Amino acid sequence: MCARHILGNWKRDSHDPQLERLFWKIARSYTLGDFTEHMNALKSYNQLAHQTLQATNPHTWSRAYFKVGSCCNDNLNNLNESFNKTIPEARRKPLLEMLEDIRRQCMVSTAKRSIIANRLKTRYTKRAHIAIETAIAKSQDCIRYMATGNVYEIDYHDCSYSVDMGLKTCGCGMWQLNGIPCNHAACVITSKKQKVDDYVSDYYTTIRWRKTYECSIRPVEGMKIWPMLNRLPVLPPPNRLGNRGRPSTYARRKSANESSSFSSKTKLSRARRVMTCSNCREEGHTKPRCSKPTVEPEPKRPRGRPKNDQGGSQGGSQVGSQD
Repeated sequence: MCARHILGNWKRDSHDPQLERLFWKIARSYTLGDFTEHMNALKSYNQLAHQTLQATNPHTWSRAYFKVGSCCNDNLNNLNESFNKTIPEARRKPLLEMLEDIRRQCMVSTAKRSIIANRLKTRYTKRAHIAIETAIAKSQDCIRYMATGNVYEIDYHDCSYSVDMGLKTCGCGMWQLNGIPCNHAACVITSKKQKVDDYVSDYYTTIRWRKTYECSIRPVEGMKIWPMLNRLPVLPPPNRLGNRGRPSTYARRKSANESSSFSSKTKLSRARRVMTCSNCREEGHTKPRCSKPTVEPEPKRPRGRPKNDQGGSQGGSQVGSQD
């Protein structure tokens, strides 16, 4: 489940920023202890919001319930969103043309990724190196306590975590879920004069990245070169109920929590606008929801330049005298 869409539906009728902060703390919790702590904080802050959030089945979008060893902590569906954004033109075409357009886009995208992966000279991907540097920077705030059996206790912000270097696990759950050492493990690794890179999963290596895009989609000949199979052609779609004509190509509306891509220099954005009622002339609501008495609007200001009666009369007398 996508945590961002869960958040958008959950706080549809509320614009409290504190609820959004608590939600992301719950979604990004790696352990059941952190998950329970943040859920209790939400319950003490707003009990009704806590009840409605429980109905969304949190174990489908919180990292505390993710499968360990998957080397993935993504709880969003950005992959599907980015794919749908690239095929709006193809979806307007007939069936075969649509499939051919999507196949061609996937083929070109895979080829570009293969070129980028082959040009990379580092041991790991850029995202993995950023995570490693972040873990090393945060490890400076950790306090290490030794124990026998290659096990250590790390104190970080008044909370202790057990790090087992033999099993490559940490009590925070981040290392075994992501495949990249957390700041607690990085504290132990750097104290032993070793490199954090040696404890990163092979999934993040450049070699694996190149193998992922090594086999691309093969090109396809044109339709007129296809062999004839003496079968029925592709039938048109059946009649559908609804409005006649071609379906609307209007882009989908963005939800409240999605960033707007409004960049026009001639029109103002509709974000953060204040609604004004045309019935009572007050802000904060519109006419269909207004229950107050009607207020007469102010008289409109006359258009054009104001007339000067004195000047006009003098001009008229001068014209009359000349006649």
